[in-house]
Amino acid sequence: MSIEQEHIRHLWQRVISGQATEEERLRLDELVADEQHKHVVEDLLQQVYEEMGDVGRFFSSAEKDAMMREITGKQRSPLQKETEMHETTGKQPAAPVRVLRKWRWVAAAAVFLGVVTAGVYYLAQPINPPVVAVPQEIAPGSNGAVLTLANGSQLVLDSADNGLIASQQGAQVVMKNGQLLYDPVDESSGNLAYNTMTTPKGRQFGLVLPDGSRVWLNAASSLKYPTAFTGKERVVELTGEAYFEVAKNAAQPFRVSVQGRAAIEVLGTHFNVNAYGNETVIKATLLQGSIRLRGEDAAPVILQPGQQGVLQPGAPVLVQSADVDKAMAWKNGIFNFNDASLQEVMRQLERWYNIEVVYEKGIPDKYFYGKVSRDMPLSGVLKALEATRVHFRIEQGRKLVVMP
Repeated sequence: MSIEQEHIRHLWQRVISGQATEEERLRLDELVADEQHKHVVEDLLQQVYEEMGDVGRFFSSAEKDAMMREITGKQRSPLQKETEMHETTGKQPAAPVRVLRKWRWVAAAAVFLGVVTAGVYYLAQPINPPVVAVPQEIAPGSNGAVLTLANGSQLVLDSADNGLIASQQGAQVVMKNGQLLYDPVDESSGNLAYNTMTTPKGRQFGLVLPDGSRVWLNAASSLKYPTAFTGKERVVELTGEAYFEVAKNAAQPFRVSVQGRAAIEVLGTHFNVNAYGNETVIKATLLQGSIRLRGEDAAPVILQPGQQGVLQPGAPVLVQSADVDKAMAWKNGIFNFNDASLQEVMRQLERWYNIEVVYEKGIPDKYFYGKVSRDMPLSGVLKALEATRVHFRIEQGRKLVVMP
């Protein structure tokens, strides 16, 4: 082993342990960017994967490649970018796709090189680490929702027992093993009743619609739907985020209306919709079947499995190759922060932990790459994020202050 390669290993350990000086970090940055040292970096990363054991399954081969590019400063080739993004015509989009930002590799490595404790990547801390000021532990979200019936009465479903909880026009409403089900009894019983399921911050819930379609609602979301589908189409109204598994019925298409900003039309398919009001775009990610996505001022496009439609006000629908793992992470109990800005991360934490986030001195320009279990208390997630040199404190019970 050359002296330089030995020096890389020495600097690597000092950076991960938090003992490196700024000069040492800059020197390591220069060394790992040199192609001749690629194998040394690969060996160091392989050691990390082996230490992770079974948890290494969280990272796909593509993510490991991305990790290597981030640390060495290499970006995807033009050919790779072209194969990852296209419009429905198959042509390169007019606006270039934003690729992974060139972070300082130290921040990226800190997120990658975690030791696994109770399902979260607790990142290596300095000898005297900054303390996350959490006066009272904030637990993660859980299953729960509020069902608003057609007459305006509300039922809290967090701890509802199995059995009949309401009878309405055309259906009986039943709780079964933590999910809400609608049992159609008479679809011709006069005027339809509309129910609304709402998940507050810190809650998520699942239900089975009268047609057998399954819906999972993420935190801070709502779904309005009839107690029976009797017309020419099945229409529901969504705010926030939900995953749908739609029962097939070619004679009665299924349509999701998104706050008047977009509509998704399907026959039978599996897809996820992210349409929070405080997010800049609406994203529809298709897993199975096909859907037609249309915007308020945008021409409709048809998505195929593995594609994601991105809708921004005043712009045509952008169709791109989907990161399905990232889109479905919330349903699978994971925070996927791959290429996520600090603001994106904080919005997810606000919704799941029912907290308010404020920035003490502006919003730091930080991006993240890693995965954390949604079952962890807030303090565990903050420990991981602090490795990027962003610090936090809790005030007034549930206010999270982001400090530079």
